[in-house]
Amino acid sequence: MQKTSSRGVQEADVWAAADALIAQGLRPTIERVRQHIGRGSPNTVSPMLETWFATLGQRLGVAAGQSESVASPIPDPVQRLAQELWSTAQQEAMEAAHKALELRETLLQTAQQEHEAQQEQLSQREVAMQAQKEAMDQALQVAQTQSKDLSRRLDEMQQQLQDRDQRLEEMRDVLSETARQREDLLNKHGQEIQTAAQERQRLAEQYAGNERHMLNELDRARQELAAARKTAAEQERKADAKLQDLLSRHDSLEQETLSLHAQLQSAQNMAALAQQRASDLKSLLEAQRSSSGNSPDKTSLATTRRSMSRIRDRRTLR
Repeated sequence: MQKTSSRGVQEADVWAAADALIAQGLRPTIERVRQHIGRGSPNTVSPMLETWFATLGQRLGVAAGQSESVASPIPDPVQRLAQELWSTAQQEAMEAAHKALELRETLLQTAQQEHEAQQEQLSQREVAMQAQKEAMDQALQVAQTQSKDLSRRLDEMQQQLQDRDQRLEEMRDVLSETARQREDLLNKHGQEIQTAAQERQRLAEQYAGNERHMLNELDRARQELAAARKTAAEQERKADAKLQDLLSRHDSLEQETLSLHAQLQSAQNMAALAQQRASDLKSLLEAQRSSSGNSPDKTSLATTRRSMSRIRDRRTLR
C-alpha cells in the first residue's frame, strides 16, 4: 500500500528518488531525497526512507532465510555495491543515531543543569522576595503606627486650635463689652462735664454781682470742674492704655476687666459726687433767687454759708 503524506509526497516518490541516488553511486539521505523530489519535509521523508532501507535487502535478494541456491536476477557487482551501500548506510545510521543520542543526552544534561540552576535561582529569588516581603511588612507596620500617631497628634492639635479659637472669641466678646462700657463711661463723663459747665455758666451769670465770697466759691467750683476734666481725661487715657494692654495680654483679661469695673465704679462715684455738688449749687441758687427781690438778710447769708461749708466738706472728704 502506498503511503501519501498530507503534502502530497508518496512513498513511491521517495523510493524512486533513493533508487536513482543508488544508481548514481550516492548514498540516499533525507536531504538528498528531498532535493531530488523537490518537496517534502524531513518528518515526512524520514519514515519513508527508513522503510526503503528496511526493504532494500529483500529487494536485492539478500534477505535472511532466502535460499542461496535461488538464482538472483541482479548481477553480482550490483548486489555487492548494494550490500556495501546497505552496510555503509546502516553503519552511518547507527553512528548518526549514537551521535543524536549523545547530543540528546548532552542537551538533556545541559537542560537539567539549566533547570537546576533556574531552580536554584528561583529558590534564591524566593528567599530574597520573602525577606523583602518581611521587610516591607515591617515597614508597613511602622508606617501604619506612625500614621496612627500622626492622626492622633493631628486630632489633638485640631482640638487645641478649636479651644484657642473659642478662647479668642470669648476674649473678643469681653473686649467688645469693655470697649462699649468705656464708651458709655466717656459719654456719661462728657454729659456730666457739659452739665456742670452749663451750670457753672448759669451760676456765673446770676452771681456776677454778688459778694467776693461767692466769686471765690465760683472760682473754686471752676477749678474743681477743671480738675474733674483733667481727671476724666486722665481716666480716659488710662482706660485707653488699659484697653491696649488687654489686647496684648489675653491671659490677664479677667484681672484687667475687674480693674476697669473698679475704675468705672470710681468714676460713677465721682459723677454722683459731682451731681451732688450740682444739686447743692442748685439749692444755693434757688435760695439766692428767693432772696434776689429783697436785700440779703442774715438768714440768707447763713444759709449760703452753710451750703458753701457743705461743698467744702464734701471736697475735703473726697
